[in-house]
Amino acid sequence: MKSLFKCCFQKIPFALVLGLFGAVWAASGCAQIGPSKGVSQTTPLEIKPRMPEAEEIQLRAGQLPEVTLTSSIVFRILAAEISAQRSAFIPAGKTMLDLAKEVGDVRLARRALEFYLAGGNLAGALESSRVWLRFEPDDAEALSTEMTLSAASGQTSGLTTALRKKIDEARDKTAAIGQAMAILGRVPDKRAGLAILISVLQESQARDTLPAHIAISDLARAAGDAPRALSAAKAALNVAPRSEDAAMRVFEYGLAVDAPQAFRDAQGFAAAHPKARRLRLLLATQWAERREFDLAMAELVAMAKLDPEDIDLVFMQGQIAYRAKRLPEARNLLEQYVSRQSQRQSGAPDEGSGLVDAYQLLSRIAQDQGFFDDAVSLLDNIQEPSARHNARVRQAAIRAQQGRVDDALALLDTSDPQSLEEEVLTASAGAQMLREAKRPLEAIKRLEAANERMPDTVEIKYELAMMYERDERLNDTERLLREVIALDPGHAHSYNALGYSLADRNQRLPEALKLITRALEIAPNDPFIMDSMGWIKFRLGDYVTAVQYLEKAYRVRPEADIAAHLGEALWMLGQRDAAIEIWKKAVAKEADNATLQETIKRLGVRL
Repeated sequence: MKSLFKCCFQKIPFALVLGLFGAVWAASGCAQIGPSKGVSQTTPLEIKPRMPEAEEIQLRAGQLPEVTLTSSIVFRILAAEISAQRSAFIPAGKTMLDLAKEVGDVRLARRALEFYLAGGNLAGALESSRVWLRFEPDDAEALSTEMTLSAASGQTSGLTTALRKKIDEARDKTAAIGQAMAILGRVPDKRAGLAILISVLQESQARDTLPAHIAISDLARAAGDAPRALSAAKAALNVAPRSEDAAMRVFEYGLAVDAPQAFRDAQGFAAAHPKARRLRLLLATQWAERREFDLAMAELVAMAKLDPEDIDLVFMQGQIAYRAKRLPEARNLLEQYVSRQSQRQSGAPDEGSGLVDAYQLLSRIAQDQGFFDDAVSLLDNIQEPSARHNARVRQAAIRAQQGRVDDALALLDTSDPQSLEEEVLTASAGAQMLREAKRPLEAIKRLEAANERMPDTVEIKYELAMMYERDERLNDTERLLREVIALDPGHAHSYNALGYSLADRNQRLPEALKLITRALEIAPNDPFIMDSMGWIKFRLGDYVTAVQYLEKAYRVRPEADIAAHLGEALWMLGQRDAAIEIWKKAVAKEADNATLQETIKRLGVRL
């Protein structure tokens, strides 16, 4: 380093400094600063007092600045990069941005932008983009970045004028409108973004064009304004009556306004334009979603007559027949698809072309019909690398369904997972099969072995913690849940499981409340976490608040465990008839639920 710092007091182009440190940035795992178009200013920037060694900065129009390299500059660049390497992105961004302002090098402003974005600091990223734009006011990427970040920050002043100018000056109006949509799509208030887009397009040279109407339609849909989305889609179709894109929007967006009319509009367009494949597929899909399977099938059959070589339509017919529970018909159609697809591939079928899905669905049909061996054999046809492991896991699940758990485990043990995700799936599937076979100790051993092989895997630790909890190994449960929280501070269910475990045992209730509160902050709409909050409030004697949480949870998931808790809270408030009514409904759905039966027995209730 002695020779390096010796050169720090020599006047050399700053571009060379950045080149010298390129290897340092690469070694630190950070991206190198890319080439610059140069700085457009012709006057020097103010030098801050903390850089006493920097005697001269010459800004040259169209070129990088020429800077007296100092030890302070070198140190700050290195400090910023090392901070970023340690994930301290915000301090790194501030250091780099301050330096960019001082020396006038656009590459440092862009580097600061990268750091702030990596750290999730929108304000810092916006400031960096504005410095970049100040250095390169004619750079389209700089302008687009600044506008996008302004929109994401809710700073929409001036966006209308800037976007209209951008569209009017663009040769490709469609691309320019798409860029405007991408920018306005980031405005936090979607309706405000829509209003800006309407204002931009109504006074632009692109007004009353197909791309303009489609853009308004799409942004209106994103803003939740269904009538406006439909109106703009119809305007688009009026401008371009043969546009399938417009017709699809009239149909899709019209479903939320007037579904019968939307279907009539789509059928009318399909009749006039029978080769409108995307719209007709959407029409068939929507019929199927409404369980109008005959209408969906008729649409696909008509399309197949028009284009007999479109064998994907045969596969889709098989899917519709399966959803309609017409299993022999579904099997026949899928076998046709497999045969034709295999012939098309000349004996070397491309698994990615749909054969994987076809074999999976054929296997499911055989399983539904009770032909388990056939179901397993059909999955042997799947050899495509990305789907092979999942096929083996499905085979194991089928054997487990037959009660052949050891055969299922053998399949899992020879499934040859190729990634961490597949290894986790293998371990979890085996544990689940053992748990359902009432062999919990073996399930625990399998998960313990997986935890040793993959010590930093949240899914395995959490599942093992739940197995320990069922085995009443509560200290081990707590230890593992805390390990999960350390690995993933946003894992809501670990906070919830630990808090509920404490609440259910009526222990360390203030700590349990903090844990469940944190879980609810992360996942405020999760009914099981709402149930936990209701239960801790019950344990703390706040029955009124408990009922509020439990009723909300029960509305979302009317399950027996939640019903047991809600009924007991109502019971304690003296609303015993309401409690009994809830318990009766729960017993009718899940009579053998342990929590429900324990609650009713403990309170001496006869239903």
